[in-house]
Amino acid sequence: MAQEQGPLVRVLNFHQTFERVPIRGDRLRDDVDERGFKIDEKGKRVLHNIEVDWVTYAPAHSPLSTSTTERVRHLRPPQELIDDSDKGEKAAFMMARWAAIEPAYEAWKAGHELPTDGTPLAHWPGVSAAMAEELKKYSIRTVEEVRDLGDGLLDKIRLPNMRELRLSARAFLQNVRSSESAEREVERDNTITALQEALKEQNERLEAAMALLDQKTAPPAAGDGDVEALRAELKAKGVKFHHAAGAATLKALLEESAS
Repeated sequence: MAQEQGPLVRVLNFHQTFERVPIRGDRLRDDVDERGFKIDEKGKRVLHNIEVDWVTYAPAHSPLSTSTTERVRHLRPPQELIDDSDKGEKAAFMMARWAAIEPAYEAWKAGHELPTDGTPLAHWPGVSAAMAEELKKYSIRTVEEVRDLGDGLLDKIRLPNMRELRLSARAFLQNVRSSESAEREVERDNTITALQEALKEQNERLEAAMALLDQKTAPPAAGDGDVEALRAELKAKGVKFHHAAGAATLKALLEESAS
């Protein structure tokens, strides 16, 4: 199985400038020059002010060796490239680069800090606050980024025992995954137990309701006094009956004698 690749580039920062640029005109309605820009009555281009967003990024494997600053709009792949299923090497590079920049850009535009895709260094007891600040100088903000450090960048970071720190990051993340897996198992077992208890309680309530319904719909049973009264009445009429006959039989004999 191929190993999943990390981000192609690492975003270092964003900033914004303001520029005056010419306005595109409509040749049928506006006065335009040979390049299609609107011109005023003096023949000069009509300008307007715009915001320009810039991003500074560097290769993910070596963020300090070289960085590039470009207009964000120039890095966004055109729609026809996104829709093209047969992408060449250059197109694939543009798509991968934008995939690393886009979420950070959207967060920055919304007024948030650059997002971290992983476990923040503050959640890892393996580094102190000072060590975390030093790592951030190299655009390392997560434990996963420490775990995935290449040997080249590893030797450039001015922290002692960086190789041991990388191993510690791997062990920490493995423990986190194991703990999360165990928590999911416990949560699943608790859910199953709760469902079983709820089902048992529901069955008990159903059985109680059925028993109450049976009591309400069952015909009233004849008491011993009723049977004795029937026997006495039959004896008075001289009707013979079996000594173990029940109330229903005795009533039938009375009705027969009456008819």
